This record gives sequence, C-alpha cells and structure tokens, in this order.
Amino acid sequence: MKSDIPRLMAERGLDAIVVQGNTDISTDLAYLTGGITLEGAMYLQKAGAEPVLFASPIEREKAEQTGYRLRLWSDYPLRDYMARHGNDRLTAQIAILNDIFREYDVCGRVAFYGTADRGYSYRYLSALAASNTEIEVVGESWPNLFHAARQTKDAAELEAMRTVGELTAEVIASVITFVRRHRPADGILCKEDGTPLTIGDVKAHMRMEMARRDLEEKHETIFSQGRDAGVPHNTGRRDEPLYLGRPIIFDIFPRHRASGYFHDVTRTFWLGYMPDEHAQHWQRLKDLFDELLAEIKVGSECRSYQARACDYFEALGYPTIRSDPRTQVGYTHSLGHGVGLDIHEAPSLNLLPDNDTVLKPGHVISVEPGLYYPDEGWGIRIEDTVALDESGNLINLSCYPYDPVISLP
Repeated sequence: MKSDIPRLMAERGLDAIVVQGNTDISTDLAYLTGGITLEGAMYLQKAGAEPVLFASPIEREKAEQTGYRLRLWSDYPLRDYMARHGNDRLTAQIAILNDIFREYDVCGRVAFYGTADRGYSYRYLSALAASNTEIEVVGESWPNLFHAARQTKDAAELEAMRTVGELTAEVIASVITFVRRHRPADGILCKEDGTPLTIGDVKAHMRMEMARRDLEEKHETIFSQGRDAGVPHNTGRRDEPLYLGRPIIFDIFPRHRASGYFHDVTRTFWLGYMPDEHAQHWQRLKDLFDELLAEIKVGSECRSYQARACDYFEALGYPTIRSDPRTQVGYTHSLGHGVGLDIHEAPSLNLLPDNDTVLKPGHVISVEPGLYYPDEGWGIRIEDTVALDESGNLINLSCYPYDPVISLP
C-alpha cells in the first residue's frame, strides 16, 4: 500500500526515491498519481519530507489533482540548459536533475523507478552517478520497493477491482448471448447469411461491449479453440469458425480506464455439448480449483498452492512443470499471479527458490489451474481473481458462473 512506502524506504536504507516517465507506461508512476495521466513527469520523495511532483506546464491542472506539491518543468528550461552544455540533451537533463537535488537537499542513497528504454536508462543513470558524488544511485531487482508496496491493496483499490470484475462478467455474459444467437449447421455456428461465425466476429463483439463499459484491451484476449486451446497463451485464429464440441478457452483480462486496474478471469466452454473424454478432465480441474479457493488464507506461503496443484495433478498421472520443467503437456505453468495496475504483478504462486511471500490482507491474486494437450486437440483452464480484504476474508472478484456447456437453439 502507498502508506507502506516510508517503511519500505527505511528498510532499504534509501534517502530518496525518484519515479520518472509517462503514467500510461510506468504503472509505478500511475500508482502514485492515483490514475491521473501525465507525460514526462517525475515524482521525488525524500525520506521524512513531503513528496514533490514535477510536470509539464501544459498538464499543470491535471498534476494539481494529485494533491502533491507541484513544480513545473518550465522552472528548469531544457533549452537554456542545453545552451549551457554544448547542446547535449543528456548532459542537460542530468544538470537539471542535479539542480533539483541541490534545491531539495537530496543526498545519500537514491533509488530510481519507472519505465524507459534500457539503453537510455543505463546512460542516464551512469552519467548521473559520474556527475554527482553526493548521491549513490541505487537500482533494485525483483521484488523492488514498488512491487512490495503495490502487492497489497487498500479498501479503495479493492473496491475499484471489484468494479472491474463486475464489468468483465457483464462482457462475458454479452459474448455468450451473442454466440447463442447463431445457429449450428454441419458442426459449426453460422450467421443468418449462412457464413461461419468466426473467432474474429466474437472478438469484435466483445471489444464493442468492453468499450461501452469503459474497459480497454491492453493485451489481446485469449479466445482459443481445440488444438490452439492446448497452448496456454495462444490467442486464437481470427478466421477460424466456432465448432461444436470443441473446448474454447476464453481468458479475458481488461483494464478499467477510469481506475487503471485490471481483472483476469478464464472460463472454458463447449458449444452444444462436451465430449465425455473432456468431461473427466474438466471435472478434475474444477475439483482442484474449488479446493484451492477453500484453502487460500492469510499466513499461507504462496508457493504452497503451486505445490498443492502439482501434487494433485501428479497423483492423477498428469505431467507438471515440477515433474518436468520442459513439459508442454499437462500442467505447464504456475498457479497464479498478482493482479492490479499490471495484469501480472506480485505476488506469484510459483515454486521458484526465491518465492518466500506469505499471503497478507490486501493481496489480490489469480488462481488458474489448467491442463493442455495440443496434439490431442484440447486445453482447459479455469481462473478467478480473488482478494483477501483488510480483515483477511477471501473475496472472489470474478462473478461469472462456471457452467462449461453453452446450450444452443
């Protein structure tokens, strides 16, 4: 949570933090601005001092909405700095930052966050370190300060995530209604003119419904069928007709433009009927899914749920990513991940050696066991996004039913 940032700075021995970039790219900056969109902004927080936000004068009114003390880049004219430094843009930018550090008495260990080109970031921070002996430039790997802060959500964030979950369920319902309006013929669904209903048609309808609810598709939705459903992140082929009796993995993860938060939910559907050979696998998956949701609680190790899933699948004879890290069939991925301003963020439900995260109030995670057999023409996944509220109660933010068969007229 944002309120944890001073503590996290102290734990890391940081005297100041700097977050730079555009809010549509840097979700750490978007987190700090509360969803106010800014370009080329910089957040400076010195330990024990009031944060300062630097922004363009053309965005001053938006920047004021953040509530931070505001400074405008026009107080540090880039053209003037370039003139004093041989028209070298990088040197001028470093000079501006050093002047800001002197003005606000920033020294000691300073950590930098945000999103930018890696080559530029390397040159920028290297030049800064060489030019200023009063600071130590600090960079963090995973998990950094913002991974730690953002992985627990406060009540307002949880409410925003509940809203996007409800809107996503409305989109799924609309898509299923749209599909049901089409008639089966020769094993596929057809439009009124007799041409096949395709995955591209379904996605076009879905995107329209998302737009009506102020949702956006930042990453392509997975609507994959048959063999393609057997590859976890295959998004589906636009020109492929919808077939009866083939599994369709519908993994939808929109972002709510109003809040910036994502939702992540997956259902596997069969049109008309589910073949017997698929029904057993689906039921086994659903049984595990239900057991896992019942077991999630504050104080549990995140890695324990992936171990639990691997135990379950291996006992039934399925390969897992634990029994064979190279497997492309069976259970081939981790159980889940954090969800928030990024679709994938901390914490992770994996078995990596450094995963020592324990579930806390405010954690929001996806739970998504799946089985995949592309050469046999099928894949199945079920996923919900769940949260642990401030009292430690489990809240399921995904509110769409699990019924696997879509009945047709």
